Amino acid sequence: MKFRHFHIALAALALVLAMPVDAQRLPTTNPGPHAAQINGAPGKVTEDIFPVRIVEINGRNIQPRQTLWLEPGRYEFRVLVDIPRGLSFPRSPADMPRWRRADPATRREALTIELEVEAGNTYQIRARYNRRDSEGFAWSTVLWRIEE
Repeated sequence: MKFRHFHIALAALALVLAMPVDAQRLPTTNPGPHAAQINGAPGKVTEDIFPVRIVEINGRNIQPRQTLWLEPGRYEFRVLVDIPRGLSFPRSPADMPRWRRADPATRREALTIELEVEAGNTYQIRARYNRRDSEGFAWSTVLWRIEE
């Protein structure tokens, strides 16, 4: 059993060492006045504003999270909509065809946002459910508010 654990640890170490140095370092940092906070929750479901989980920064997958701290700079975030438990979706019969009609690039674009972030600010990003747009994709990612 100990031999098996050793092989698992050795394989994990080899995987980390095989990654380029740049891929190992994400622009995340510790909370503080030197950093920007990116926050994806809570939403305002009654206003069709939904919480999100950030799953990608600048094309790099990350562990999904609602809050993170970043060094100042320009970033592209991809998110997943965090639909609260008990809320039924699709909201209308037209939603499923809109989702199916959208190609992967359209879906990715709708769930991506690019921001220039500054130290000391909190950037609230959310997903907007586009109820009235019956032809386009049902979701878009928005900068809901900036708190200084």
